[in-house]
Parts: sequence; C-alpha cells; structure tokens
Amino acid sequence: MNRFCGRHRPLLLITASLVLASSALAQHIDEEIIVTATPGNLSAAEIAQAVTVVAGDELVRVRAANIGETLESQLGMSASYFGTGASRPIIRGLAGARVRTMEDGIEALDVSTVSVDHAVGIDPLAALQVEIFRGPTTLLYGSGAVGGVVNTVTNRIPDFAPDDGLAGAFELRGDTAADERALAVTLDGGGNSFAWHFDGSTRDTGDLEIPGFAELQPGPGETPVAGRLENSDLELTSFSFGGSLLGDASVLGVAVSGFETGYGIPGHEDEDELVRIDLDQSRVDLKGRWFDVGQALDAINLRVGVNDYEHVELEGDEVGTRFENDAYEARLEFLHASIGRWSGAFGLQLSERDLEAIGEEAFVPPVETTAYGAFLVERFESDAWSLELGVRHEYQEQRPTGAAAIDDSATSLSAAAVRTLDNGYSLAMNLASAERLPTAEELFADGPHLATRSVELGSASLGNETSEHVDIGLRKTNGELNWSVTAFVTDYADFIYLSDTGAVDPDEDLPIFQWSQRDAEFAGVEAEVFAPVAQLGDGELDLRVFADFVRAELAGGEKVPRIPPLRYGARLSYHAERFSAGIEATRYDRQDDVAPFETPTGGYTLVSADFDWSLRTGTDFDVSLFLRGSNLLDEDARRHSSVVKDFVPLPGRNFAFGVRVSHR
Repeated sequence: MNRFCGRHRPLLLITASLVLASSALAQHIDEEIIVTATPGNLSAAEIAQAVTVVAGDELVRVRAANIGETLESQLGMSASYFGTGASRPIIRGLAGARVRTMEDGIEALDVSTVSVDHAVGIDPLAALQVEIFRGPTTLLYGSGAVGGVVNTVTNRIPDFAPDDGLAGAFELRGDTAADERALAVTLDGGGNSFAWHFDGSTRDTGDLEIPGFAELQPGPGETPVAGRLENSDLELTSFSFGGSLLGDASVLGVAVSGFETGYGIPGHEDEDELVRIDLDQSRVDLKGRWFDVGQALDAINLRVGVNDYEHVELEGDEVGTRFENDAYEARLEFLHASIGRWSGAFGLQLSERDLEAIGEEAFVPPVETTAYGAFLVERFESDAWSLELGVRHEYQEQRPTGAAAIDDSATSLSAAAVRTLDNGYSLAMNLASAERLPTAEELFADGPHLATRSVELGSASLGNETSEHVDIGLRKTNGELNWSVTAFVTDYADFIYLSDTGAVDPDEDLPIFQWSQRDAEFAGVEAEVFAPVAQLGDGELDLRVFADFVRAELAGGEKVPRIPPLRYGARLSYHAERFSAGIEATRYDRQDDVAPFETPTGGYTLVSADFDWSLRTGTDFDVSLFLRGSNLLDEDARRHSSVVKDFVPLPGRNFAFGVRVSHR
C-alpha cells in the first residue's frame, strides 16, 4: 500500500475522521466505522451531536430504491414517500431544504427540495455507508441544514488502491411486492501511485402490490383496482468512473458519474393520462488532499462538484413541465496545527445554482442563486471534558427572471460539550443559534403545484428564519448493556411554512397556500437500548428496543403539518460467524395532532424479518445470500409525513432476496 495511505488513512474526506459505531450492536462488538462528515477523531461516547452511521450488513438489510426509504427506520428519521421513485429523508420532523442530502460531502445538486415528487439524485446501491447528523450542522454545510445532514459515502474518488491491486463485488437482488430486479457492480484497482474505481447499477420494478385500495375515499365514478398501486413502477441506472493520483502526502482525484431514472407519479393522473418523471443527471467531482503542508497547517482539503440536471414531467406522451438545474459547489478546508489543547479547521464554501422550470405547471420562475460561506470550528480536549465551538457566516443572492434580486446574509453559532463519566457513561450537550435563508420556492412560487394538490404563492418579503436549539444526551457505551437517550428543543423565530389561506383558485379548483412566517417550537426525544439475551451455540441472541417522538407547534397552538407520530419497537437478532437472522416489530401510533387542513392518520404495526448466510467457497471470493420480509402482516399503512398518504399507501407484504459476491 502507498506510504501516504498507510500513514494518513484515518484522515478521510472532509477534515478529519470521527470514529463511531454504526449501531448498538457494533458498539457491543467493538467495531469502529470512520465518519467523514465532521472534524475530529472521536469515539462514539465523545460525540456531542446525535449521529448514526448505517454501513455494512445493516446497510444491506435496509437498502431500498431511494435514500429516503433506506433511512426511514433509523432513530429520529422518517421520509416524505411519494411512491417507489421519490422519497426524501425527514429528520426530527424537519423536511425539504432544512435537511441537506450530500454525496461525499457535496450537495446532491438536484431539485428534490423544490417538490416532494422529485427524486434525490443518489443511488443507495452505490453507498458504502450513510451518515446521519440530527440537529444543526450549518457551520460546515450551509444555512439550510438546520434539520440535519444525510451524507452518502462512496469510493468514487478512491483514497488508496487495494492491497492486491484489484478488488470487486456485485450484488443481485429482487423482491415480490414490486417485482424488483436490481444489479450493482463495483471494481477497484491500482498501485502505489494511482487508484481507480468503477461502479454501476440498474434497477427495474413494476407497480407496487398493496393490501387494499390505493385511495381511502375514491371519487364519484372511479373504479379503483384493489391490490395494486397504479403507475408506481421505476427504472433506474447509475454509473461512475473515478481515478486518483496518490502521493506520499497527497491525493488528487476526479470522478464522472451519471444518474438516470424514470418513474410514475401514483395518484396524479391527469384526465386518465399517467403522469411520469424522466430524470437525467450528470456530475463531475474533484477531490484533493494535501498533508504535512507546513508548521501551521496539518492538512488542506479541496472538494468540488459540478452538475448538469434535467427532468421532464410527462402527461401521457406530452411534456408538461421541464426542470433544469445547472449547479456547482466548492469547499476548501484547512486543518490547522494544534495549539496547546486546541485543534480545529476553517474553510470557505462557494455554490451557484441556475434553476429553470418550463411549462404550464412551472410554479417556480427561473432563479439564479449564488452563495458564499466561511466557517471556523475549534475543539478543546481535557481528560474529562471535550468542548467544541463554531461559527459560520453566509451570504446569498437570488436573481429571479422578471423580478428584483434578493440578497441577505446569515450567521450561525454553536457550542457543544461532552463530559466523560465513569463506567462508560458520557453526558453531551449541544447548543446552537442558527439562521436559515429562504429558498427560491418560498420566495417566488406562483402557481399550481399538482404534487401537493394546491396553488402555492411565495412571498418576497420573507426574512431569515432563526432557531435556538438545545439537545442533551446521556449514553452508556461500555459493557454488555448499551443505551442512549437524547432530548431536544428547538425554538424558531419566523419559522417559514405553508399556510392555508382558506381560498380556492377558481381556475384550478385547488386550495391556495401562502408561504408565511410564524414562531414555532419543535421538541422530542430519542432512545434506544441494546442488550445481549443469551449465548446460543457459537452465536449470540441480542435485543434492541427503541423509540422516538417529536412534537411541533406554531405560535398560538396550531400544529405544524406532516409531523411523524410516536414510534416504538423492538428487534431480536441472532448473529454467528456465518449466519445472522432477526425479527423486528415497529408500532406507528395514530397521529391526531394535525394542522387545520390535515386529516388524522391511523396507526399501524410493521413486522419484518431477515436472514443472512455466508457460504464457504475455499477461494478469495466471499458469497452471501440474504432474504428479507417486510410488512409481514400485510397492513394498510399510510405515512403521515407523506403529502399523498390518502392516495399512496406503503407497500404490502414483501419478500426481498439476493446474493452478494465480493473478491477479497
């Protein structure tokens, strides 16, 4: 292996690494996983923020057709769910632009924040791991990420070559509910001075099978079909080629990737014509790292992503609306040398976006957006305490066609402390004061938005949204019994939300919603416990119990719409050297705390089971078989956080199966 990689491999991606077990099980067996999306080099007990890393067998177990459904079962998470093709992560009840989705530290650069029926341009089959940061992370990634960050980690720009010069893997999977067939392939190679990477995947599904009828209340004259969600099929292809020059104290690499998908929009037929989206995204990424650059600096990191995005919304064979999004983002970060017990990083970020919507249903005008940001993060270490301080300032200018430009700036501050206690306990507190700048759709929307079945009106007078956040967590990560509990409160001044005006557009026969501002409060708790139950043969039986809850109200007591209900459950799993199995039950309570224009959502219980078996081949190839069963009770489940919950239920009983082969 290259000498640089051997010396510096723990220093991955953004600034430095932080070491975190991916789950309570990983903590129990002392497995460590590199987390790339924040500075520091910390153990799980030392991390102030609530962080989850989904990797390895856990990622294979939960992987779905999109990033939202892949993560929706994680603690504190939900998803918007618009059928198989589109589902965006929701963190602690916050959705859309408040949750930043990234690939290898750079934003996805798609238009998924503009509308809930737009797909996130990230293929979960390409992911090595997914990092979830719950709570404000604006200091590193921008004013919009007040809800949190989802960072998908790939090896598309490799940091090192395989020990034997070549490594690879492929995965073949299918399921019964959507008749899915999917294939993913990865290859890595190179030597001491050069490393290369290729990955490709394809996925094809039919319409989803559902327990009953799609619509809760079919309209007059409609003849719904039971057992099938019409127009919910999906086709997806992605690929990437990347290469890196490896020096003794540097890495410089580039990757070219493509993402294409076509999927139906269930529940949105226009005069009996099926509505579909065809999406095509091309992206070029650059990464550079330089270590040992001088006495004052430990390292410099450069990350650039350039994007060419287009999708068309088809009504039958006719193009209804076309979205184009040419964008780039660049980050330059400096890790300074330690000053006594202090270490840290500072950096600059630049992004530009040219969004254009063309067509009869283009409810957002063409907008060019430019943003500049600067940040500083510092960390102090002592025997019992860790202290983190940070500040970020950002300037943004938005230039809509046919209207005056709007520019503003936002400043965010944070402080976090971790107190290490005896017997593996730690106490963490995270404080943040963050400002979020309004998005283009919040400022300039003006027209019918059929995905939400409403007319949306923006407001150019919207100001910055300010949040004051505190969360406190207590964790135990040593010994057989591991547990954690985190409570949080976020007070918003001038929270931006869609308010129901009570009026109906006479031309579109749709209710009119106006982007408005009002103070709001979000509060909640997340908890999980992991404990070994019994030793059975050469394996162990373990139990995980978990729960999460969030409450969100506007000033005056009105509920924030589409907040997930109380969720709790348990998972019993058995794991041995070459065999693992598990069964899990999760209860989603009825959601009665609804906004004035919402309807309550019934509760449901989802039961799943999984089975993995690793085969002995006597070669350098590892082969494993897996079987997953989900919604085994065939419940008619509807997610309250979905705009289309009354028209698009979750899939019925489903069995997924597949094989993974990797070359060591």
